[in-house]
Order: sequence, then structure tokens, then C-alpha cells
Amino acid sequence: MKLLFGIFLLLYAFALLQMSFFVHFFPAGLIPNLVILTVLCLSIFERFSSSVSMAGSLFGGFLLDIFSGGIIGFWPLVLLLISTFIKIALEDYVRLPIPKKF
Repeated sequence: MKLLFGIFLLLYAFALLQMSFFVHFFPAGLIPNLVILTVLCLSIFERFSSSVSMAGSLFGGFLLDIFSGGIIGFWPLVLLLISTFIKIALEDYVRLPIPKKF
């Protein structure tokens, strides 16, 4: 539970940085998307039986939707599908010498 709460805080901080702080330092449209990068890293480095990346993808997607003003539900769906695809591909088809931490 502490891990999930910490990841939610990290995603919230990254969404705030991305939408308010980085806008002033990067040219228009070239802002790094830290929320998507964090969700991808969570999906790669967690165990297959863990569901932290799924919860992180839903929460991060809702944060992206809320801060961007787009259609609510698009980013959570996209991030959830990407996270699921990565977890299935890494479990069934790829062998990486990466220690699983979560």
C-alpha cells in the first residue's frame, strides 16, 4: 500500500511538472512526458503477478486527461493497454536479465 501511494505521489508530481513547469523551458510540443515514461518503466521492472503498473497506468492516465483537458478515459485506456502488452510480452516472449524489484 505504501508503494502504491508513493507511485501515485510520484505520478502526480511528474504531471504537475510536465503541465506547469516544463512548458516554460521546452519549445511547444517537445515537452517530455514523464508520466508515460514512469508507467512504462513500472511495467518493465515489475513482476508479472504484481498489479502496481496497472494501477499506476490508470491513475497516470486520469492525471494526463485531467491536466490536458482532453477526452476523459483516453489516456487510461491507452496506458492500460500498453502496460498489459508489455507485461504479457515480457512474461511469454522475452528473457531480460533485469532483476524484478516490485
